[in-house]
Amino acid sequence: MRTANPTLKAKTFIGLRGMMSLEACVAATSWVLAAALTGCSTPHADLGDVPADVEWRSGHSLGSSEPGVVLIPGTVTLEDGLSEDEAVTLALWNNAVFQEALADLGLSRAELVQAGMLPNPTLSMLFPVGAKPLELTAKYPLEAFWLRPRRLTVAKLDYDRTARRLVQGGLDLIRDVRLACADHMLANERHVLSETSVKLSQGIAGQAEARLRAGEASELEVANARIDVLQAQEQLARTSQDARLTRERLRFLAGLGAGQWNSAFQAAPIPLDFPLDLGVLRTNALAARPDLRAAELGLEAEGKRVGLARAEVYALTGSINAKDVGTDFLAGPGLDISIPIFNQNQGGIAQAKARFDKAARHYVTVRDRILFEVEEAHARLAQALGSFEKWRKHILPPLEESAMLAARSYGAGNVTYLFMLENDRKLSDAGLKAAEAAAELRRARAELERAAGQRLTGDPAN
Repeated sequence: MRTANPTLKAKTFIGLRGMMSLEACVAATSWVLAAALTGCSTPHADLGDVPADVEWRSGHSLGSSEPGVVLIPGTVTLEDGLSEDEAVTLALWNNAVFQEALADLGLSRAELVQAGMLPNPTLSMLFPVGAKPLELTAKYPLEAFWLRPRRLTVAKLDYDRTARRLVQGGLDLIRDVRLACADHMLANERHVLSETSVKLSQGIAGQAEARLRAGEASELEVANARIDVLQAQEQLARTSQDARLTRERLRFLAGLGAGQWNSAFQAAPIPLDFPLDLGVLRTNALAARPDLRAAELGLEAEGKRVGLARAEVYALTGSINAKDVGTDFLAGPGLDISIPIFNQNQGGIAQAKARFDKAARHYVTVRDRILFEVEEAHARLAQALGSFEKWRKHILPPLEESAMLAARSYGAGNVTYLFMLENDRKLSDAGLKAAEAAAELRRARAELERAAGQRLTGDPAN
């Protein structure tokens, strides 16, 4: 545009003698504002997706607490003791490691916002010195307009992948808490049975000493009985320490402070009816596991990055130049085009392809690992369920009946006190093995639920 009207020089630009036409000012200002407003338009991220997904899969709510602050949800009551479900809920609200991982969602959302931002225009001005006229140039990288949608797509895929990864982290935490609960319940039962074992061993040792004084037992028999007492006492001390350690591990996973839990624990009934169809479990796991979905999103994102790397080869910069030459004002648009002769972004494209190949291999790895975890957890559950049923239905009832009959016979004077104690000790040893079978069943159930990516239905044992 060329103008020679001297009335257009009515305004001075910040005290300089360079003048700009009204039409050029309006055009440049409109162009800059349009670019700025377009760059401020960013998509909204759904922050409620992860809690809703975790709750749908597990039945437990997910919350976020401030660093160092323990939040007690309304569904949790610590005064009557901690239950397994309450421990899971507390962990989802307060576990420090998981809360740290949740911060990744904010970082990913910030990257999504940044991907939607358009770059600012560049304004350059040459001051009039001597014969040099005032010159003003506005530049803007036009390639941002067609690169922005691709960058937004990649950032959105990364955000969704982070969300699915955090959902999987929540399922892993639930599994860890349930395993810790099973270990703590087993440690408590071992401690109680160890106390019983100490009393029985002491009773047997007392009977052996009485028989020795009566001349009916040997010194070797008494020595063996005393060694049994020492072993039972050592086992009692070890089970007490194990119970404390498992309690502390459970407290750490739940995110509770040392004085916020009185160590009382409510044992949950054991679900026995599980969907043991391996084919259905495999299919459901491949459809439900969030880490496999995260791998799919990662593969798709890396594929988009390959196209983005190729598009970044070309750079196009638009410019508007205005110059005051004597009594005339000259202004006009221009373009700067990079010619990819030497640098065709070969390194960036090669890196994008390598990441795509790695993402494809990672997807296969995750898929194969899921199938293996489902099969392994399914086999462990079937074995643990069979073992628990044998102890519950076929081994413990005869031993309980035998101990009861021995007590009645001793009351009637038909058997010795030692015979009754021996039957009680057999029942105590069997009770410990049955408790171990129950704990293994709880662990296998937790592992299978995590491997399946969602809850399993089951009827609790009475």
